[in-house]
Amino acid sequence: MTVNDLLISKVPEIDQSMSIADIRDDIAARALNMLELVRATMLEPYPRKHPPTFTAANIAAMCGFDKQRMKYLTTKHNLPIGTQTGAGRAKVFSLEEALTWIKATTNRTQRTEGVRGRVVAFANFKGGVAKTSTSVSVAQRLTLFGRKVLLIDADPQGSATQLCGYAPDAEITDADTLLPLIYGDEADLRYAVRETYWKNLDLIPACNALQDSEYAIPSHILGDTRFEFWNIIKYGLDPLLEEYDMVVIDTPPALSYLTTNVLMAADAIIMPLPPEALDFASSTQFWQMFSEVAGRLPRAENKRYDFVNIFMTKVRPFDASKGVQGWIRKAYGDRVFPLHVPDSKVQHAALGALSTIYDQKRLDVDTDGETRMTGEQYERLKAPLDALSEFIDDQFSRVWSKQLEVET
Repeated sequence: MTVNDLLISKVPEIDQSMSIADIRDDIAARALNMLELVRATMLEPYPRKHPPTFTAANIAAMCGFDKQRMKYLTTKHNLPIGTQTGAGRAKVFSLEEALTWIKATTNRTQRTEGVRGRVVAFANFKGGVAKTSTSVSVAQRLTLFGRKVLLIDADPQGSATQLCGYAPDAEITDADTLLPLIYGDEADLRYAVRETYWKNLDLIPACNALQDSEYAIPSHILGDTRFEFWNIIKYGLDPLLEEYDMVVIDTPPALSYLTTNVLMAADAIIMPLPPEALDFASSTQFWQMFSEVAGRLPRAENKRYDFVNIFMTKVRPFDASKGVQGWIRKAYGDRVFPLHVPDSKVQHAALGALSTIYDQKRLDVDTDGETRMTGEQYERLKAPLDALSEFIDDQFSRVWSKQLEVET
């Protein structure tokens, strides 16, 4: 008798078959209950998150001036002075106070009336590539350039919604998502916008029901062969671009009707891509398939993107990873962003706590005695996301400037 035979002989004869109803009532229900317990532990008071605080040094760095000027600027512009958290401790500034400082001191190009906001989509065929964490982090960071940002969760899994402090399915219904627009019940997306815990970052959430879009869109096509199924989100989003400087969209990990809609509504595309062989192979298929699908759409030759870039994520310091990094750079050339996000246990822990790097604290030991990431770890994870966000902001600022030049 082999080892396998022995193991099999000891397995009790239990009926392992399951119906769809069993999956819904057993696996799905138990998993959802466990997630609710996790959320209750991670997010207090349930289910809300809290924005970060900033030091004077953080404010000075974000605004681009020496910390010694803060006292002068505080008086000159009547700016917030921060809050003393205890005897002998440095003052801290709330997110809202930080944004007030940024707005008062920024020298970045501002979007003027009549110039619409711009849209960037984060897309990849595969899941697990840090697409959602990257898109939410960038959306947060763009607000710290003084921008008003809308984040759209177009992934039925609702991970971006989770990172914004809402529980998909428990708190979000189909009426709160893109679905009413897709069904044709709403003319634009204003109905779905909600505030988040992060000031100047609004959200259009997602939940599992959003998967119904993959059935609703074909039904429109059957009813009207001239129906522009690829422009549903574009037409629904256009009126909101007068209110928001930038829109960040997290897409499903598939080239679906929904993803095609997002990519056709976008002004720019960022592909988060881990340097792994299978991920690289999948990325090549993504671009080929998208170009074929989009190329068959009416007026496709008129579609132009402000930029399309590859952003390497989850980069590990192994020889095999370095080899694939070489493939990626040779394949995509200058479109590969020069900085990358390293694979990190700290990052995984942050996501496990339903947080991004911008939600985290950089102290070795926090005031509550809990161990946090070190300053070095924090900067190593944050620096590439800072740089990517600044690149996006710079590119869109140039577009605004060109539009102003044309109008004048």
